[in-house]
Amino acid sequence: MKDIQVLLIALWVGLAPGLRAQPTGRVSSGTLSLREALESAGRDNPEILAARKRWQAVSKRVIQTTTPDKPRLDIEKMYAPSGKNTLTEADERNVAISQEIPFPSTLYLRRGVAAKEAAMAEQAYRAKVREVLARTRSTYAMLYLAHKSLDIFNENIDLMRRFAKVAESKYVAGHASQSDALKAQVELTKMLNMGVILAQDKETAAAMLNALMNRDSGEALGTPAEPDIPKLDWSLESVHALALAERPELKEALLNAQRAKKSLAVARSEYLPDFMLQYRQRSDPMRGGSRDAILGLSIPLWFWKPAAMAAQAKAEREMAEAELQGMRVMTSAEVKSAWVRTQTAKRLADIYRTSVLPQGEAALKVAEAGYQAEKTSFLDLLDAQRSLLNFRLEYYQFLADYEQRLAELERIVGRGL
Repeated sequence: MKDIQVLLIALWVGLAPGLRAQPTGRVSSGTLSLREALESAGRDNPEILAARKRWQAVSKRVIQTTTPDKPRLDIEKMYAPSGKNTLTEADERNVAISQEIPFPSTLYLRRGVAAKEAAMAEQAYRAKVREVLARTRSTYAMLYLAHKSLDIFNENIDLMRRFAKVAESKYVAGHASQSDALKAQVELTKMLNMGVILAQDKETAAAMLNALMNRDSGEALGTPAEPDIPKLDWSLESVHALALAERPELKEALLNAQRAKKSLAVARSEYLPDFMLQYRQRSDPMRGGSRDAILGLSIPLWFWKPAAMAAQAKAEREMAEAELQGMRVMTSAEVKSAWVRTQTAKRLADIYRTSVLPQGEAALKVAEAGYQAEKTSFLDLLDAQRSLLNFRLEYYQFLADYEQRLAELERIVGRGL
């Protein structure tokens, strides 16, 4: 029975390399840099394209609001004898052209409203660009984390195979218990299962990144390059001031408040009359040719209509001003939160790289040497191995967190840092 158990353990250890989780789909080659991903998303993302086209469409409204309605041409035939053709035998012929023109200040105010709406559409476009780029950078970080985590687990599978062989040899030689070999087998199985989950995470992140770059979800991506972690030299005060000055959503809210103010003036201009100009030329056999000019004015008799329009516009102006204040307060809070999280992730990544990881690697070497020399137990070796595995995973998690928090901070500020 003992020999059969040893044989089964040896067989499992030998087959373990072939049981490693392999990602599904096409295998990618080469390297994908963050810059390439951002450039591709900024150029090809359909959400950015839609926002840009909306901006272009809204910009065309400015000239529409400053142009009067189409003029009207009237051709009149009068006094045709009974039984005669009205078109060819009428005695009097009139040609008139008329044009309705709003009060001049109304056209000016409408143009101001349309210009503000176009500027708002521009800021909405720029906000969408920052949003998509932030999502791209965050997804790239998750893809990088999935790749590195999978590599780490594969390396630890090799390491656990070596530990299992050592435990098997010591068990066969009678220097270790059977439980050491079984513990190695259980630990190896857990790593293989975790590798399958990580491979799934990698495929999910790759599909999301492909979608942001307007590619097919199954299109092959290169291996994410090692991120360049720059030092964030901006102080909280400077980032806060920059966000208040540059954030597209805040600019859009400010423009909306200005637009609402002009809309109130437009509503009040409804109390003013509109003009109607007409020029008419007559052709009469008895009086000969004659010409007429007519100036007409609309009378704002139903005053309660412009009053209701002004009241509505005033409420919308107050709403826009409240939204602007809310956006300013929210921007301040979001800047502080994102800045603190970015700095924290950067600090933790530095601590792990310079202190925690070297200590974990040294502890594993000591535990492995001690187990081979029969000075420590196999549980001590497993504990050191698990600690180093967790330390390495946490280190890359902090790197990914830093990229995600920096992407969020740049989205709030409205520009790269």
